[in-house]
Amino acid sequence: MRAVVVAALLVARVAVAAPADDLLQRGLRSYAVGRYDEAIAAFQRGYELAPRADFLYALGQAQRMKGDCRAAVASYRAYLRTSPPERAAAPARQNLERCENDLANAPTVTPPPAVVEPATPPAPTIVVVAPKPRARDDRAAAVLAGVGGASLVAGAVLWGVGESGARTLADAATYDQFAAHGHEAATYDGERIGGIVAVAVGGALVIVAVARWAWLARHR
Repeated sequence: MRAVVVAALLVARVAVAAPADDLLQRGLRSYAVGRYDEAIAAFQRGYELAPRADFLYALGQAQRMKGDCRAAVASYRAYLRTSPPERAAAPARQNLERCENDLANAPTVTPPPAVVEPATPPAPTIVVVAPKPRARDDRAAAVLAGVGGASLVAGAVLWGVGESGARTLADAATYDQFAAHGHEAATYDGERIGGIVAVAVGGALVIVAVARWAWLARHR
């Protein structure tokens, strides 16, 4: 029974070793032609199938040649933990020291300073200030003043015409002169009265306009 178990184990080991050896050879061929990524993938897959020390050393070599010393250091250390013979351990320690020196002397890469975009100033707030209306711009007061002024002028003219006619009638030296203008006496009186009324109305309108302007000037 023991012989059967031992035979089964040997068969299983051979079955695993065959594809692992194939991966090792494939990785070594890729390593030889500088295809380090393919070599690393083959060595890692082979180590998963058969965790042998030769895979670890080959993996460290491929990683170092690729320029990944940090990964190579981990592989060399894992290889040395398997306690290989001194003739195999010596080059591994030498390559491990080489990678550690490269990492220690590697320049520190300082990230470029962040570019700070200048803050966009907020758009200026445009406040439109409506001009304060002036008292003299009041339309109603202007209309009152205009009508009142016109009424004053018209009334003054009309009053003057009536007064002139009445004076002419009063200054008549003869009856004929008086008779010639006597029928216009009523017209002269009407012109005088109309002129007086127009002057009075016009004056009142002007006074109202001035009063309105004064009030607006105090309350605006």
